[in-house]
Amino acid sequence: MVIWDRIPEKRSERMALCIGKFDGFHKGHRLLIEEAKKTGYPVGVLTFLFHHTETIDSVEEKRRLAEKLGVEIYIEIEAGPSFFSLTPEAFIRDVVADKLHARHVIVGEDFCFGRDRAGDVTTLASYEKECHYTLHAIRKLRDGAGEISSSRIRDAIVAGQMEDVYRLLGRPYTMEGTVMDGNRIGRRMGVPTANLVPEPGRVLPPKGVYAMWVTVDGHDRYKSIGNLGVKPTVGPDNPIGLEVHLLDYEGDLYGKNIAVEFGIFLRKEKRFDNVESLHHQIDEDIRRAEKWLR
Repeated sequence: MVIWDRIPEKRSERMALCIGKFDGFHKGHRLLIEEAKKTGYPVGVLTFLFHHTETIDSVEEKRRLAEKLGVEIYIEIEAGPSFFSLTPEAFIRDVVADKLHARHVIVGEDFCFGRDRAGDVTTLASYEKECHYTLHAIRKLRDGAGEISSSRIRDAIVAGQMEDVYRLLGRPYTMEGTVMDGNRIGRRMGVPTANLVPEPGRVLPPKGVYAMWVTVDGHDRYKSIGNLGVKPTVGPDNPIGLEVHLLDYEGDLYGKNIAVEFGIFLRKEKRFDNVESLHHQIDEDIRRAEKWLR
């Protein structure tokens, strides 16, 4: 997948261009990608970076998801005043048609763009003939509770409703990164853990213990248990982090890349009077996690 962090000067080859925020690349977003694939043209995505908004995935995870879905050209631009000061007409003529040379334009039915969000699908449709593209306005995907949207998924994550998150995303809520060195208290208790620090700007589930699956270096997948929180038993003022124990893994994980898939929420994070009490609770947490992970 080719990644651009700015609008190119001009592209000669035509593409099927999907436009939107694509926070989470949830089930509704995937309908746009599938529609683009049907055209037979290279699939492009134009999406935006919002630095003061919490997102479902990190920037890197969002890119990886796009590539897995079959996106070939990924254009990621800053959601700044210079870009959003463009009129809808300038966005269509100068960006979509001239520079990106879109043959098909695929958006959600409620897509708005341009200065003051004045452009919509009706605006895009009015320029189809002049700018030589075909517009595909995709209806919102709904379930029994309403529209499947990024905001609804973010609310479910914050509430710890991870099974609902899985159903709406079409995949588990996942954190990925390189394992960092920790205080090794878990190793001394016989339950070694791998430590990750969540990227700033991500919407996080409640602090607590979860059943999980962990994939190591993109290959082997292990049943796991993990705690998202500040480890109150081992000391005050710890930054929020994720520590996971892989149930059937032997070896050193430091420096390896792991992808952590959140399963069900087991219990809230709590402070124990001593490490022995913590160890006893971890044993119980593992027993509960194993029942769900069968």
